[in-house]
Amino acid sequence: MKNFTFIIILFLVIVVSACGSEPYSYDTAMENGDVVDLHGNVKNAERLEAFYQNSLTKTEDKIRITRFTIEGDPIFYDLVFNGAEVQFKYDNSKDKHGTTNIRTASCKTLTFNTVENGKEYELQGCYGKNKELGDGFKFEVRN
Repeated sequence: MKNFTFIIILFLVIVVSACGSEPYSYDTAMENGDVVDLHGNVKNAERLEAFYQNSLTKTEDKIRITRFTIEGDPIFYDLVFNGAEVQFKYDNSKDKHGTTNIRTASCKTLTFNTVENGKEYELQGCYGKNKELGDGFKFEVRN
């Protein structure tokens, strides 16, 4: 009887934990106001521009950029401006086909450049353990 009870409890724990892991879909990202990049098709780009403008005026702000892999899994890029610098977080924990990697970096500024096909935002002046993570961040919005 103890084995049967244990099996039932184990089954319930597995079912409950599986239910708690909701997928983060394109629709969810859009509903949450994320800047969404689906294979180069960017939605809510105006939110990134507003974040950039807020960084220029030293106004605190935060955004999430969600890029979807070919398989449809989200990769998150969270940017938080605290009035002085940008805290950057890379999170691919929902990517079922990659190794989970959550890292952060601090960066002095978010810059904006006009490029041939649109606009490019880039973090600069990054420092700390994951300096290269921030320095490697670029996000292009095509016209």
